[in-house]
Amino acid sequence: MLRFLNKTEKEELQRSGYMYEHLLCFYSMASDRTAIFNETFPVFLNNYNEADIVFFGIGDKKEQTNKCLLELSKLPLKIINIITPVALEEPNIMLRYVDWDYHINIKDFDFDLKGNKHKRIRYIVKQFQKQQYHTKIGRKLTPSHLYILSRHLSRHLFDVWDFEEILFLDKFFREHKHGFMIEVYKEDRLIGFDVIDFFEDNRIMVVPLGIYLEAPRISDFLMYENLKYAKENHYEWLDIGLTCGNIGLQHFKEKWNAVPKFKIIVQKMILNNDKIRSK
Repeated sequence: MLRFLNKTEKEELQRSGYMYEHLLCFYSMASDRTAIFNETFPVFLNNYNEADIVFFGIGDKKEQTNKCLLELSKLPLKIINIITPVALEEPNIMLRYVDWDYHINIKDFDFDLKGNKHKRIRYIVKQFQKQQYHTKIGRKLTPSHLYILSRHLSRHLFDVWDFEEILFLDKFFREHKHGFMIEVYKEDRLIGFDVIDFFEDNRIMVVPLGIYLEAPRISDFLMYENLKYAKENHYEWLDIGLTCGNIGLQHFKEKWNAVPKFKIIVQKMILNNDKIRSK
């Protein structure tokens, strides 16, 4: 059964282990209404007749997914975005893209960068060391952060939930005690930042967003700083997110010894809803 949450329930769900994952927190903040189906699957609805549903780890629960979609189809919706590890086979469900969530095994990463395997990374590290970047930890968005954010947005194409994640950063830090930013400075000038969050139970450090100006090797510098922080704080995996269908981004992740760990399929269900047309 689909159950809509009130404000208190929504906040409790965000604070619980189930909603601790950064993506679900951002969805819940960006949506106009949050619901949960059979106390298992989160559903996020907006006032533009669209819903996002996240079927993580559905396993043998495919019957539940069908029931959930059937219940959602009775609402005045025109589009349901479906995120799941397996494809749902229905005539009115269209495949948008298939992606992989990339992770780096911290224990297996050689921070001494020895051997031919790390020859390229050794060169990259020497290059960004010449830039004399340095980092700080922060949780407050300033005008400098917003300027970098606007420049970053102008350079990239984003899916709808990518925009939601980025545009709700300030609210995320105000409403949640977990997570922070690793900020990069050139002298005293902020030039970029990575958003960091954690799965404490699984000892996974998550890097969902990298936002920066076009500075030499800044993305590589941030990656190296993330790896060092993860090791120093005894995390086992560094989750560096999806490729978003970008081959260049895939090569960047693989260069840092990242491996595809979780398959993610994004589909779209288009509804022919008379309730909407009659408005």
